[in-house]
Amino acid sequence: MEEQPKKPPHIPSKRERVRKIKAIRADMDIKRRELGLQAPSMKKGPVFYLGLMAVLAVIGLSVIKATESGGTGARVRNAKVAQAMRSVDAFAEALGRFKFHCGSYPTAEEGLAALASKEVKRDGWIGPYIKKIVPDPWKNAYIYEITNDAPVVLSMGPDGVRGTADDISPAPELFSKPFRDTTWTNDWAPYWKRGYILVPSKSKE
Repeated sequence: MEEQPKKPPHIPSKRERVRKIKAIRADMDIKRRELGLQAPSMKKGPVFYLGLMAVLAVIGLSVIKATESGGTGARVRNAKVAQAMRSVDAFAEALGRFKFHCGSYPTAEEGLAALASKEVKRDGWIGPYIKKIVPDPWKNAYIYEITNDAPVVLSMGPDGVRGTADDISPAPELFSKPFRDTTWTNDWAPYWKRGYILVPSKSKE
C-alpha cells in the first residue's frame, strides 16, 4: 500500500492572521468586562503609549515649573508686604517721638519729610527721627494725614489703591509707645514738661 504524500502545513495568510488576532482581542475584551476590569488593552501598540508617556512627562514638568514660579512670586510679594509693614511701624514710632519732643505731630504740609529733615524749627525738636523717607516697595508714596485722634500713615499696598483690603497701616499703639516707655530719652524731658518737673537741688558739702 503506497503511502499518501503528506500535505504541506497550512500557512495562514495575513488576512487570516489579522482576523484571528481580532477574534482573540474581542474575546479578551468580553472576559475583561465579565470580570469587571476597566483597564484598557494594548490596542494601539507600544509606540503610541511611549509617546503618551512622553507627553505626560512634558505636562508634568510644565506644571512643576509654573508652581515654582508662582511660589517665587508669592515670596517676593510677601517680602514687600513685610517691608512696608516695618516702614509704617517705624513711621508711627518716629511720629510719637516727634510729638514727645515738640508737643504735636508734623503738620500735613510738613508731612513725613519732617521726620528726616534737619531743618525743622520747632521748640524741643531733637531730630532727625528717620534717616530717609523713600517710597513704599511698590514705588508709591506713603500717605500721611492728620486727624483729630491720631495721624493716618499707610501704604496703599500691592494694588496702589487706597481703601482696599491690602492697605498697610501701623498698629495704633505705636504712636503712643514713646510716651509709655521713655527709656529711649535717657531721662531727657520734653519742653512742655520742663516747667513742671522739680529738679532736686544738690546737697551742700
